Amino acid sequence: MLRYATSLLFVMVACLASAQQTTQEPVANDTIIYPTTYGLRAGIDLASLVRTAIDDEYTGFQVMADYRLTKDWYVAGELGTETLDRETNQIDFETSGSYIKAGADYNFYGNWLDLDNMIYVGFRAGASSFSQTLNRFDFYEEAGSFPAPSRFPNEEFDGLTAFWAEIQAGVKVQVLNNVYLSLNVQLKRLVAEDQPDNFDNLYIPGFGRTYDTGEIGVGYSYGISYRIPIYKK
Repeated sequence: MLRYATSLLFVMVACLASAQQTTQEPVANDTIIYPTTYGLRAGIDLASLVRTAIDDEYTGFQVMADYRLTKDWYVAGELGTETLDRETNQIDFETSGSYIKAGADYNFYGNWLDLDNMIYVGFRAGASSFSQTLNRFDFYEEAGSFPAPSRFPNEEFDGLTAFWAEIQAGVKVQVLNNVYLSLNVQLKRLVAEDQPDNFDNLYIPGFGRTYDTGEIGVGYSYGISYRIPIYKK
C-alpha cells in the first residue's frame, strides 16, 4: 500500500506540472492581480476508511485540517482513532487508542493565475494515548520436536502514551471550487513510549507498526477536504 501511495504521489505531481503549463497565458500589458484565499481547510482521511472496509482486523478514522498563515506557510494537524486486533501463529493482541499530530506545511509549488494547488513538505509532533491487550503468545523455539507452548494471559495494559516526530511530503490538488484531494507519505521517528511489563508495543495508534530493530516508522494518507474561505488578499 505504501508503494502504491508513493506511485500515486508522483502521478499527482506530474498532473500538477502539466496543468500549470496548459494554463499559462501570455502576459498582458495590464497586470491582473489574483488574490490569495485564506481560510480553514478540513477533511477526512480516505485511506483509513478504505482499510477499515477491507481489513477485518483494523478500524480507524482520521480528520485533518490546515490554516493558511502566509502565501506558502500553513499550520496543520490530524486527529484520529485506531484499533488493531491482530492474530498470528505467534501472537494474539489488540491495540486501541487515539492520537493527535500538529505542525506546519510549506508549499513549494508556484501556482499560475488563480490556481491553488500544493506540493509541500511538512513536519508534525505526534502524541498517542492507547491500551494494549495481550490475549495469547507462543514461546519461540529454534528447533524442536514438539509445537511451541502457548500462554493466554488475557492481560490489558491501559494508560499508555507515545510521542514521535514526523516528516511529510505530499500534494493537494483543487478539483472543484474549495474542494481538494490530497496524498502524502510520512517518515516517523519514535521519541518516547510507555511499554507494558514484559511486553513490547507492537502497534501505536497514529504511529503505526513498531519494530524491535529501530524507532523508525512509515505511513501514508490520502483524503478529501473542503476549505472554508475567510478572506482574500
